[in-house]
Amino acid sequence: MRHKQKKTKDFSDLFLGNYSTASSFAESYRTLRTNIYFSFMEKEFRSLLVTSTGEKEGKSTTTANLAYTMAQAGKTVLMIDADLRKPMLSKVIPSHNEPGLTGLLSDTFSTDIRAGSLADFSVNDLFWLLSFQKKTGVLQLIEENEKVNIFFLHGELVDVNWLTRPKINKLASLLVREKVITKEQAEYALARRHNTGQKLGFVLINMGLVKEDDLAGFITLHMIEGLRTCLQFKSGKFSFNKLVESFFERPSYNPADLSQLYRQTIIGEEELPFLQREISASILPTDTKNLSLLPSGHRPPNPAELLESNRMSFLVSYLNRRYDILIIDTPPVLATSDALVLAPQTDGTVLIIKSGFLNREMVKKAVDQIRIAQANLIGVVLNQVDIKRGGYYKYYRKYYSEYYGKSK
Repeated sequence: MRHKQKKTKDFSDLFLGNYSTASSFAESYRTLRTNIYFSFMEKEFRSLLVTSTGEKEGKSTTTANLAYTMAQAGKTVLMIDADLRKPMLSKVIPSHNEPGLTGLLSDTFSTDIRAGSLADFSVNDLFWLLSFQKKTGVLQLIEENEKVNIFFLHGELVDVNWLTRPKINKLASLLVREKVITKEQAEYALARRHNTGQKLGFVLINMGLVKEDDLAGFITLHMIEGLRTCLQFKSGKFSFNKLVESFFERPSYNPADLSQLYRQTIIGEEELPFLQREISASILPTDTKNLSLLPSGHRPPNPAELLESNRMSFLVSYLNRRYDILIIDTPPVLATSDALVLAPQTDGTVLIIKSGFLNREMVKKAVDQIRIAQANLIGVVLNQVDIKRGGYYKYYRKYYSEYYGKSK
């Protein structure tokens, strides 16, 4: 049985643009924005996570209006609907076919890369996709006459082999030229490598021809040269073949962390044409200048695992470089662990509490959980306060009439 779809609100209904700039409602969000800036003092912040103690406390409305005020101040702001269980920000956007957050994390980052063109995927794209998918095998890269093999174990770079490296630059030739070993020793070691299948560095050390400390710099240089060569590939083709884990159990000598060398080898910003294209296509513009939204996408079976993954860490880091500020809407703290696993990946966490809605013990429990998660709790927002109760109304009416005059 099909149900009629409820009429969707216009996206702008969430924003302060519908209210007078002199209203106390608008001023409260500008004050919140200012207080957040002050909480970081001279330290720049790029990402905020918004959560609440329980449901229906106004966290999504706060996310939208806080993002709006920051965009109005000239910042480029991206709202991320990471409430994958009960998304609210996504519901106020007209129907769309974008994959959203879960589509990016689950589908796009799982793209099959068994073979293809380097015109469609950069080498950086391939490295990240293999990391996301925790693949074990060899990535073969070919451009014209150059060939490089990159080996991965559970998604980690563990070895590089520049197959077409000029003979003069090969390890044995380099060691002979630098008088670390003799030509005869090099020939003997190469023959042993051929017979045993062991790597040359391990053979040299095992034979007692070279000490580990003396060899470390040469092998590290070899790895860097191989990485630099393949990172320059702009065309050509690639293929990935799976390998069993036992392949990597052969004795070897790798003095350097190849993943760290890869990061050091990158000059400037990573070129990620495939990932950049897919991520950009998932982000929706709004009617407000400088403000965009990454909707939640379909509900996954494992929201917390998805938000805690290295895929989400990459996405947050990537988007941090594309926008001035990220504001992430997440589920309530006491309902799920989703906000707690994501909060440490952001610069600060804001906890929304509805006035008179929950008792102090529940609020204290929420604060304790955020701190245990080692998140940076920058403040608590008391939401939906009835200022007409007690002396609030008289105070606010006097305050705003003095500063702004009669409300429009």
